[in-house]
Amino acid sequence: MLLPLLIAAAAPAAAPDPVVIALVTGEGDRKCLPGKDLCLDLSGAKAGDGGLVLTAPGTGEADDLALPFAQGDGQTLDLWPNLIAGPSPEGAAPDARQYLMGILVGTSTMYSGGGGNGSRLHLLRLDTTPSNARLGGEVLDIVWDSSLMIRACFSEQDMKDRREACHDDYSFTGTLSAGPAEAGELPVLTYRAVATAYPRTSRRSADNSGQRLKAGDLVHEKDPLCSYERTLRYNPATSRYEMDRPAPDCSDYTTP
Repeated sequence: MLLPLLIAAAAPAAAPDPVVIALVTGEGDRKCLPGKDLCLDLSGAKAGDGGLVLTAPGTGEADDLALPFAQGDGQTLDLWPNLIAGPSPEGAAPDARQYLMGILVGTSTMYSGGGGNGSRLHLLRLDTTPSNARLGGEVLDIVWDSSLMIRACFSEQDMKDRREACHDDYSFTGTLSAGPAEAGELPVLTYRAVATAYPRTSRRSADNSGQRLKAGDLVHEKDPLCSYERTLRYNPATSRYEMDRPAPDCSDYTTP
């Protein structure tokens, strides 16, 4: 009996199911679970004649679910390419699954000599069974990314003083990770944000034209205030995720 016990002890433990599941490419514009037993598609929402389309390629069944967002007037919709696995709803059938799915709502602005774009991530509940799907309420709305370009050269002297770095660039990028779901609760999420400015001396709230830049200034420098981490926990009383402490005001990076 000793040899089988030693072999069992040496065998690697089964890897836990991932909490954040990366979707894979399916047919057309579909994004699917790795096993392709469930696929999501926003093409109807983008065309203005539908919402989120869920298909089960194995059965051919499809559900068209209305979204609380619309595309148009400078607003774009994109599917967040992940699902967050949650616990099965209490009292649900054994084959029922609960996920958090994300919609990226984007906006853009153009102005003289520059422009900007940004998006917010909206997480919504998604409950599925092999024969039915239901889109629930929003549980999180958070800044996801942005990219801004502001003109800073208005003369040949400005070009010389700024070493031909004639635009100030600002960027903001968010990421989400998840811990194991506690019994009956949605998983705890970790939100990380990174904001950078280029050149490193630039501040959007200041007039940066006419600066005499050094070669060492021509780098993308992280803003220590707007590069931060927060823990997000689901509050059943509000039906939303809440940060463990307030986020700083980073509108200089996130508002196009």
